[in-house]
Amino acid sequence: AVLSEASSCADFVARSPSLPAMSRAARACALSALVAGAAAFEPLPWDEAYKKAEATLARMTVPLIEVSGLCQKQIFADGLLFQPQGHLEDGSPYYGVGGMYLYFEPSSYGKQETKSRWILSETEPHKARSSDFECAGTCNKTASVECGSKDTPPLGKHTWLMQCGHTDKLSEQSVTLREVPQGEKYTLLRGLGWEHPLGDWFNLRKWWYIGNTPAIPRLDIPSLNMQDAAGGFRTMWTETVGSVTVFPSLLAMAATWNDKTVFAFGQALGKEFSAKGANAILGPSVNVHRVARNGRNFEYLSGEDPYLGSKLTTAYVVGVQSEGIFGVAKHWVFNEQETRRNGESSEVDDKTAWELYLPPFQAAIDAGVGAFMCSYNKVDGIDSCSNPKYLDILHNKMGFRGFVQSDWWATHSTSNAAGLDQEMPGIGSGDSGAVPDHAEYFDALELHEKSAVDISAKRILAVMYRMNLPETTKCSPPNCKDYFLTDVSTPEHVSLARSSAAKSVVLLKNEGDILPLLAGSIKSIAIIGYASNASAFDPNGLGQGQGAWHTGDYYSGGGSGHVAAAPLTTVTALAGLSRRAAALGIEVIAEPTSTRLSAAETAASKADVAIVVVGTTSGESEDRVSLSLDGGADLDVLIDSVSKANKNTVVLVQAPGAVTMPWRTSVRGIMILFLGGQETGNAWADVVFGSVPPEGRLPIMLPETEWDAIPPNSQVHVPYTEGLQTSYRSDFQAAYPFGHGLTYTKFEYAALVNVSCADLTCHTRIVTTVTNVGTGSAPDVVQLYLGFPRAAGQPKMILKGFKKTGALAPGASEVVTLNLTERDLSYYDPGRGGFVKATGSFTAMLGASSADIRQTMTFCVGTCDEPSEASSAIFVLSFIVAAIIVVGIVGGLVWRLTHRRDGGESEGEYLSDEEGSSDTDKGS
Repeated sequence: AVLSEASSCADFVARSPSLPAMSRAARACALSALVAGAAAFEPLPWDEAYKKAEATLARMTVPLIEVSGLCQKQIFADGLLFQPQGHLEDGSPYYGVGGMYLYFEPSSYGKQETKSRWILSETEPHKARSSDFECAGTCNKTASVECGSKDTPPLGKHTWLMQCGHTDKLSEQSVTLREVPQGEKYTLLRGLGWEHPLGDWFNLRKWWYIGNTPAIPRLDIPSLNMQDAAGGFRTMWTETVGSVTVFPSLLAMAATWNDKTVFAFGQALGKEFSAKGANAILGPSVNVHRVARNGRNFEYLSGEDPYLGSKLTTAYVVGVQSEGIFGVAKHWVFNEQETRRNGESSEVDDKTAWELYLPPFQAAIDAGVGAFMCSYNKVDGIDSCSNPKYLDILHNKMGFRGFVQSDWWATHSTSNAAGLDQEMPGIGSGDSGAVPDHAEYFDALELHEKSAVDISAKRILAVMYRMNLPETTKCSPPNCKDYFLTDVSTPEHVSLARSSAAKSVVLLKNEGDILPLLAGSIKSIAIIGYASNASAFDPNGLGQGQGAWHTGDYYSGGGSGHVAAAPLTTVTALAGLSRRAAALGIEVIAEPTSTRLSAAETAASKADVAIVVVGTTSGESEDRVSLSLDGGADLDVLIDSVSKANKNTVVLVQAPGAVTMPWRTSVRGIMILFLGGQETGNAWADVVFGSVPPEGRLPIMLPETEWDAIPPNSQVHVPYTEGLQTSYRSDFQAAYPFGHGLTYTKFEYAALVNVSCADLTCHTRIVTTVTNVGTGSAPDVVQLYLGFPRAAGQPKMILKGFKKTGALAPGASEVVTLNLTERDLSYYDPGRGGFVKATGSFTAMLGASSADIRQTMTFCVGTCDEPSEASSAIFVLSFIVAAIIVVGIVGGLVWRLTHRRDGGESEGEYLSDEEGSSDTDKGS
């Protein structure tokens, strides 16, 4: 989309003198090869979409009728804006919206005589309706008022007859009908589809999407059908479980370090959402991890790094939107913990904000994402969804041209003037301070300047036209049941889910090359552990209902990002490993429980290799209590006991984020999978038995202890005092560092070469050659970290490039080229209010992880009067080592001369004593 506005990458850069624009062009150009020829749909350029939106906005002149004052049985209709639908046979007009209808009934109806009246009902006027006086549950959504005029509804306040509360009796209720001149615009600005049934917890009506706005047929405006979204189409009802593919989590996708894999995943999501009747996906979630125990970390594609997140976010957005489904980037902004998420105030300095937390959101904008979702938390004491500073940054400084919607019940005031465009889900939560239901909300909108309402409506319309939704939207709730029940999973998507999960597996430890398990080397395996045969969780299933909506499982995290896997399609670790072992002629001894310690030890002792499958999960609305795996101390005892019973013990971990592993030194192999979806077991089998080499890399740091990570903050004010010093950029101790991941071979990196760039989108080019010096075939992930000049005030190293090679056979090589843009060499200067290119000495560090640097090189930008942070650290370390060596040599000579003088021994005697010294003395 960015490229479509210019004849070439260079032309776009030439026409965009500001640094952020140049950076956006660079990213767009870098991804152009990936997108070329792959997209089934190309969004309309923003300018053309806005022209269409302007034209439609000018036609939004027909007033709608608002209904307010209804009681509990009819509360769904309360505050809705009813649109003219046409005329009945008697010439009277009728109105409708969202499956509710308002119409005139001229004669008696049912078993008792009635006068002419206006009816509000879920039954269309031309269809038979159960008698309003039988009240056996079929009529409880109907309300009526006697009225002799058929030409217009009874505007103003009148007494309507309806059924309220839990009683079957009809009662009188004061209801108000009024005309709303800007009603068609307001229709776009507030959702519908949710209700409070008889005062209970809010409820989504059956066969509605998570987020909805009604269609406006008169103007050919479709409904917005927006569905959650993390590892697939959210299965809100048990009837839909098994009809979608449960893909790996977004954190698992981040562990692939592969934009092509994420792009293919995005395309598959787009296809399934489209086939389900949706036209928007409420994703991607791109927040950079700050709190390791955050309950929603499994949803966040960025892991702990803004550069990694930016690259993968771009691929996701382009992939999804290539299928005509627009994405919604979330959660804007600084929503890095679930603890007190509705009230805590994140306090972040500008440098930290722009360099660490905003880049993935900028990448989503540059990729053309349709919408943003603002978060529950406050920022600097102001609710995110009404925060003028950060909504202005989004719309103006970052160049976002889509619309902003609230997270569900995250709006506490009408905030269109501040930059919020759409309130979701459209019904108040009943909480103190929450936005009221429709009627009062529209009253508040009318107090806004008309221009603010027009801007919001225009943004939403522009996204519809940009994505061609008037032509492609398949249905409007409540008439989408058939799409919800359609099985949209395909063999190709199941295969993609399996291969993606396998590519995301990170091999943390492989002592003595215990893995892969080969049929010629072993005859039996023991499979032990509670997670090996765990069931998937359906929050809507029998016995799993209300109150457990945020519960996750070992395949998909909990909450709005949960996708329930069907029992028949869920491949557990036990099933996947056992099936593969049987095919290879390897005996399986299964003990899938952690409560029978002696049985686990016995099973382990009988096998050549013991595999312990462990895990934990998390969910929305609450942070994890600790970084321990489920089972805690008992699990530690289990693994220790198994490893003593069988020295060839391998642990497979299924987790939603960082975990601690106090037992890691007692086992020979460890792998981790960040919630792998329905194909988890097959993915484990592919990697464990070597048909697929492990190629995942950690998108986060796995801390040594609980204290080596930032915990959730339960206070009202949450200051980000650590600034940029998180993850590998900090002094925390890692059990396994950011970027770490082993495979079944080894690689060497040639010395780095700095090559000048031939185009305007590249400032510096780093080139190396990667060679497979091992015995297996596998791809490598080459990671480039930069050390900045001191004046930039940056951490010692920052990820600024990575490249996944092709699968390299033993002895094969690949030239890896990593381009650094001007933005990559820049830092945010709060005093200047923007990014500034750093000048001085940079250190390029190329490695297999943030802690495994293989090659370094310094290069200059401008003058090189001072060393970079990294080269300074290297210099200091080298000086210390040299000083120790010199002191050791001098000290040895002094000691030797002193002993000669004191003891009077000969040279021969001295040497004889040294040769006869103990190992301890030599070690000292």
